[in-house]
Amino acid sequence: MKNPLEGGLITSWLSLTHIQMKVAGELEAKLQENFGWSLNEFYLMFFLSEAPEKKLRLQQLEAMVGLSQSAVSRLVSRFEAKGCGALQRTVCDDDRRSIYTSLTPLGQEKVDRAQVTVNEVLHEAFPRAETKLLLEQMLQLPQQ
Repeated sequence: MKNPLEGGLITSWLSLTHIQMKVAGELEAKLQENFGWSLNEFYLMFFLSEAPEKKLRLQQLEAMVGLSQSAVSRLVSRFEAKGCGALQRTVCDDDRRSIYTSLTPLGQEKVDRAQVTVNEVLHEAFPRAETKLLLEQMLQLPQQ
């Protein structure tokens, strides 16, 4: 006989995955429309804007953005190739093998503007009352 608790967990997981994919698609479309950025490019810029001194090693960005080392390197290279002056790469003084990517002041202005768009999409996708109810329902699932 099927365990009803497991079915509830799977259903909740699939619902959460569906919501995440839908919102990610909306974010991607708005960022592309307004800034010519992918969602991963926004994540890259956002994480750099939040980092101390606005710089991170490529290896740190891998874990944060959720991409492989080569994918992050290509992402940074494509972003730099756009010629927008938002990013700057430097070699680490302590370890010449490590490369830092840093956000320029112009890049900070760009990510600040993009963050307004991201917040608008998220507020539209997750009205406060509905989000609170959804989170409460998820937290009330019985523990195994």
